[in-house]
Amino acid sequence: MGKNEDEIRRLQRLRDEQLQARDPQAKARTRNQRLATKHRWVKKKTSVWEIIRDFPAKWYYMLIGLLITFPAAVLLNVLVNAPWTLTVGGVIVLFGVVAGRVIGAVFDWRDEGWNR
Repeated sequence: MGKNEDEIRRLQRLRDEQLQARDPQAKARTRNQRLATKHRWVKKKTSVWEIIRDFPAKWYYMLIGLLITFPAAVLLNVLVNAPWTLTVGGVIVLFGVVAGRVIGAVFDWRDEGWNR
């Protein structure tokens, strides 16, 4: 009987080892561990420029359009003292914002795979 019990224990040990070897969660745990170490937060200072660069392109280029056309509109109002310059300046700023938005949207579409 001793030999038969030893054989049963050996088979049970072998079965346990095989079950442990094909643990379905082991693969997921190693992947999660790899991703956690890959994307570990590093303490570094964040600048305003980095925050602006993280905006979607449609907002980023819209801001650039505003920053380019607003000084042009102000300069037009300073140089030409006429009642229509305020309206023309507003139209210039609006055109710059809309053009920047369209250009940024095109860049966003390109990044999302619309050019394929």
